[in-house]
Amino acid sequence: MIKADYREQLIAVGKELYLRGLQTTRSGNLSVRIGDQFLITKTGSNLGRLSESDLISVETRQCATIPGGASCESPVHRSIYNAADARAIVHAHPIHAIALAQISNGDNIRPIHNEGLVGLKQIPIVGTTVPGEDSGEEPDAITTALSEWCSVVVRNHGAFTVGTSPDQALYKMLLLEDTCHMVFLVQSVKSAQLSKHPATPTRNRSSLKWRGAR
Repeated sequence: MIKADYREQLIAVGKELYLRGLQTTRSGNLSVRIGDQFLITKTGSNLGRLSESDLISVETRQCATIPGGASCESPVHRSIYNAADARAIVHAHPIHAIALAQISNGDNIRPIHNEGLVGLKQIPIVGTTVPGEDSGEEPDAITTALSEWCSVVVRNHGAFTVGTSPDQALYKMLLLEDTCHMVFLVQSVKSAQLSKHPATPTRNRSSLKWRGAR
């Protein structure tokens, strides 16, 4: 596949993410690996209206200089490509995934439906390294998670998914958000049911027997 085809795929994926509400106009980033380089979106680019000029080529070599204007998450993408068997990466800000990670006490989210279990197995959660900042995350925890799984949620930030193509990385992101939405709804319903029907305190049987004997 020639580089122009990859550019068209990234443009299509960006538009789909925006239409699905997984991006604002200036958030998230996409990339696809082509040999010893990868194409990545420019920093601040509108994923819903990408053009070929919004895609920058970056070398996968760890010591290579990252061109100016490339996404601030370029070091994360480079680290993933060097550590994992990934050909494409999607970074988005799915609302339910972010919310669920925030209220979760564990280090992963477990899907509750068959497609999620097959396609994701589980979704690891890692902490953000740039709380309150609009800058790139430290790659280590994200890269470690994506070396074993196809997705990861970064608390207070967003999610990353990998795939063998931009389309597959997109599918994993859509599946991640659908999965988190389902888990979020189930937890909300259970919480509401518990608040309406609190558990009845168990009476002390020996005390009741003693009272009856009197």
